[in-house]
Amino acid sequence: MKLNLGIGVVAAFVAAGCASQLHRGVVAMKIDDTTAHVGLNQNEVSVGDHVQLYGNSCANAGRGQQKCKKVSKGHGQVTEKISDDYVAVQFDPGVTFKEGDYIEKHSH
Repeated sequence: MKLNLGIGVVAAFVAAGCASQLHRGVVAMKIDDTTAHVGLNQNEVSVGDHVQLYGNSCANAGRGQQKCKKVSKGHGQVTEKISDDYVAVQFDPGVTFKEGDYIEKHSH
């Protein structure tokens, strides 16, 4: 019984450590029509860095399965460090985005 409890505690810590990594680069909150809070820290991006916004386009692939592909949605720039884990990204005018979209850093 003690062994199972110990394994459960270790698994919980491993899952918690990985959870923050799963949300890296994901739009966490829409501030307004052009700005979002994104889960990235100051070691991953700097103010002024250019980023590309992506989303997923998914379709029914039959038998209850979904087939998704990565779709480019537009360009943005890191404008502010909000906290140790979040930055603000301002997207170009006309770029539509939502919570769950994600960004990748790129160079111009």
